[in-house]
Amino acid sequence: MTDTSTIAPSPRRLLRLKQVLDRTGLPKSTMYSRISAGTFPKQVPVGASVRWLESEVEEWIQLQVDARDQQLGSGGSDGGIGGDSTPRPLAA
Repeated sequence: MTDTSTIAPSPRRLLRLKQVLDRTGLPKSTMYSRISAGTFPKQVPVGASVRWLESEVEEWIQLQVDARDQQLGSGGSDGGIGGDSTPRPLAA
């Protein structure tokens, strides 16, 4: 049995707005709309500014990937407009 009292917890890291936008690829207005809707992690007040917990942002990104993978696995979007992945010739 491992003694968990001697294992140091992972340090929490706070991200600035630019870092969050860079990681997610979201426009600022979309990110704040999703925060208001409860579908994106809330800010952490730090003095006169705000930050986001890196772990929460990474978890949100992973949830987006999981949703995509679940959709692909259940016959969802396969990238083709016509429902198959056969390349279509370009119109002349």
